[in-house]
Amino acid sequence: MSEPATLNGLKDQADGLRELFGQSPPPVHVVCCPSRPSLALSLVSVLSQGLVTLERTVMWVDEIDFAHREKWPLPCKVKFDLSKTLQGFVDLDQSVSLLQPTLWYGLSLHTSRISETVQTLSDRLLRSGVEFDSVIVSTAALKAQSFKHYGTRIHCTVLTGCEPQELNQTFEWLAHTQDQTPVASWSLVLAGEAGSAENSVGWAEEKIRTKLGPHVKVLGYLETPATQLSLNSAWNKWPELTATLTNHLLIH
Repeated sequence: MSEPATLNGLKDQADGLRELFGQSPPPVHVVCCPSRPSLALSLVSVLSQGLVTLERTVMWVDEIDFAHREKWPLPCKVKFDLSKTLQGFVDLDQSVSLLQPTLWYGLSLHTSRISETVQTLSDRLLRSGVEFDSVIVSTAALKAQSFKHYGTRIHCTVLTGCEPQELNQTFEWLAHTQDQTPVASWSLVLAGEAGSAENSVGWAEEKIRTKLGPHVKVLGYLETPATQLSLNSAWNKWPELTATLTNHLLIH
C-alpha cells in the first residue's frame, strides 16, 4: 500500500472541510530523560495510552537505542526504520505499525543521521488519509538533529534529576536542541529527594529558571530520584502528574 492511501483503510470523513479550511500538521512532542533515556519509553507509553483513551490519534516515534532501553521491549515487530520512509526508500506503512486503532508506532534510530532536507513525518501523515492529533517522540540525549524531520511545531518535555551532574546533562541537551531546531515550548519534570541545598527540588527549580529563563514550565515533581524509578510502575504512583502531562500534550 503506497501513500496517500490510508494507513488502516479508514477514510477520513472530514475531507470536504479540510479542502475548505485547510489542514494543520500535528504537533510534535519530544520527551527525553538525558540521564536515563529508558524513562522516556515508559512515560511515552503511558501518555500515549492516556491520549488513546481520550480518543486521540497518536503516532509514537521511538528513538531509544537498544543499549539504553534497560530491556524495555519493542511493542511490536519492526520491519524498517522510520528513516527509510523519510528518505523516500519505503512507503510509510512499511515503517510504522498499528498498536491500537488510534495508536501507531515507528522505530527511528537513524533519523538523526539524515543530513538533507526531506519531507517531514507530519506532512506524510497529512497525506496518509488518517488525521493524527499528536506525534510523540521518546528520545535520548544529543539526537536533536532528527526533530526537524518530524515536524515544524516542536514541544520538548524533559525529565531531569536534581543532582548537579544530572542538571548539567539536562542543560547540555537543552542547549544542543536549541542549536539544532526551533522549539515552541520547554517544560520539565524534576525527580529527586528534598534534602541538602544541592539536591533539593527547590534548588534545582531555581537553577533551571536562572539558566534557562522564566519561559520554561516546571510541570511537576517526583519524590524519587530518576535513577531509582521503576520502569514498569513509575507512573502509576503519580496519577496527578501523568494527568498534567497528558493535558500539556492536548493543549500544545
